[in-house]
Amino acid sequence: MKRYIWLILFIIIRVTSDASNPQPSSEGCIECCVPPVALRSNMLSDVALIPNVGITVPIGNRWAIDVSWSYAWWSDDARHRYWRTYGGSAEARVYLGNRGNKNRLEGHHLGLYGQMFTYDFEFGGKGYMAPKWSAGGGIAYGYTLPVGSRISIDFTIGVGYAGGTRYTYRPICDRYVWESTRHTNYIGPTRCEVSFVWLIGKGNVNPSKIKAR
Repeated sequence: MKRYIWLILFIIIRVTSDASNPQPSSEGCIECCVPPVALRSNMLSDVALIPNVGITVPIGNRWAIDVSWSYAWWSDDARHRYWRTYGGSAEARVYLGNRGNKNRLEGHHLGLYGQMFTYDFEFGGKGYMAPKWSAGGGIAYGYTLPVGSRISIDFTIGVGYAGGTRYTYRPICDRYVWESTRHTNYIGPTRCEVSFVWLIGKGNVNPSKIKAR
């Protein structure tokens, strides 16, 4: 995992360097040295003001491991408004169908995933908080649509279980008064993603989007 964290940092530094010092060749060190992976961000979470990042690592021609992390810590103390959550997920994924003339991370896919998260949501009247980790998992189906030589859009939905302890509280006289504790056991949709995907690494392209020369 540390390898890919360093990889992300390297890419940021390299892209910044290339922007300030353009090179005549379109092929950079990212193309030569980086293993084929896909970086992604769930745009639905971004719209909800929950920044997130994920990485998908292909294994062979059909399998992949996908991990992601999200973090948001917004607050307005004067109005007792909080929008706080962080957590991550991991998925083992298999891509279906004929893989000829396709990127390894393209097309229909099925997966098994696990999640861990914590949150504190409150909007001036009543708050809901899970200070301890909640967890869950399930089965996911998705489709990765190529839209450019190195850009794809991934649609994924997951159904499964999520459970944990939820505290309900109210802000009263500048204090947060506990109201109830509930142990949640939810079964149903637990994942919904529309992700922007960036393919990096040598030869890691969408063949159908490469123009014939």
